Amino acid sequence: MEPTVAIIANPASGKDIRRLVAHATVTSDATKVSIVRRAVVGAIEGGARRFLLMPDRSGLAERALKGLDLGGAEVEFVDPAMTGDGRDTSVAAARFGDLGAGAVIVLGGDGTNRDAAKGWPSLPLIGVSTGTNNVFPRWVEGTVAGLAAGLVASDQVPLADVSRPAKIIHAEFADATTDLALVDLVLVEGRFTGSRALWEADRLRAAVVAVAEPDAVGVAAVAGAAMPCGRDEDGGVVVYFEAGKPGVRAALGPGLFAHVGVGAAERLPEHLTVELEGPGVLAFDGERDRVLGSRERATVRIVRDGPRVIDIGAALRAAAMGGAFQSQLD
Repeated sequence: MEPTVAIIANPASGKDIRRLVAHATVTSDATKVSIVRRAVVGAIEGGARRFLLMPDRSGLAERALKGLDLGGAEVEFVDPAMTGDGRDTSVAAARFGDLGAGAVIVLGGDGTNRDAAKGWPSLPLIGVSTGTNNVFPRWVEGTVAGLAAGLVASDQVPLADVSRPAKIIHAEFADATTDLALVDLVLVEGRFTGSRALWEADRLRAAVVAVAEPDAVGVAAVAGAAMPCGRDEDGGVVVYFEAGKPGVRAALGPGLFAHVGVGAAERLPEHLTVELEGPGVLAFDGERDRVLGSRERATVRIVRDGPRVIDIGAALRAAAMGGAFQSQLD
């Protein structure tokens, strides 16, 4: 099979209501098209000879490829049902796994990467930040993201040498359904999913956080200010909030600082379960997705069994040490 790189570009990322209540960057379609274009160029340079792309209603991938010299590389569009929501990303990611993608580049924020992991939990992932809080994906130039993806997909750099599974927050419910988050699972006051995004500190009730870093944004920053636990550490943190109590100040959104009352914060070892009990709404990686009724519970644990996140710097260093970038003058 030809060395294959898959690309998901979420047209909705970087455009939610937090642009009205905070100072988040708006990531335009034109910017995403440009990133995809540069990622394809980089991937070809790294050895990719086949691309799997997720179509979308904004036509980001199609626009990115228009007029681009692909050097003979094959292109296949993997058509989800075009629901216009995160299910498109999940279905596309699952298909990418079936079709032998060696690396997957995801343009989006925490929610988009979560959707990809729901479709293919162990996908070989490079996350490119184009969302709002962007705790899970990193800010990276599309060119080098593509280069690293191509090097891994073509096996010039072994995936196992330059990646590690991310942590997943697993949630199980009494009706036998399950869900997951990559950064944080938060119980907030309310009876409806509503606008989905989180920005009101007084409505926070409890959170299980896998990436609790003070230099993050959102609930991950709140937890990181109370009890840090980085992405490279196993386990996570559980935080119980109390409005009107002493706590921490943290960046609850881009350019939006708030005091958040904290009743307790404690480490949560890997595999150990904790229960979040309703009433309230559960937000997965910043998006309100599930209502918990009174006394309804979610059983939650953190396990390092998620996407294999490719370390771009490590991949490029390994390629350089192996002579992959050596060239001769024509």
